[in-house]
Amino acid sequence: MVKRSVSTVLKACKKCKYITTEHRCPICDSDQLSREWNGYLVIIDYEKSEIAKQLHITRNGKYAVKVK
Repeated sequence: MVKRSVSTVLKACKKCKYITTEHRCPICDSDQLSREWNGYLVIIDYEKSEIAKQLHITRNGKYAVKVK
C-alpha cells in the first residue's frame, strides 16, 4: 500500500496578510484569502519587534510580504 501525502494549502489574508490554512482569517475574520502571495516574515514577539510595530501587527505568526 502506498501512502499519499496530504498537501496543505497556505493562503494569505488580503486584509491583514496573515498566513493560514483555514477558510477564514483567525486574526481579522476576513474571508478574502489568496493562494497568490510572495515572501513571508515570522513575528515571534510582536511587542518587541520594530517590524511588527511598523506594519501594525499585533499578534505573533507568519505574515505574507505581498498578497495578490
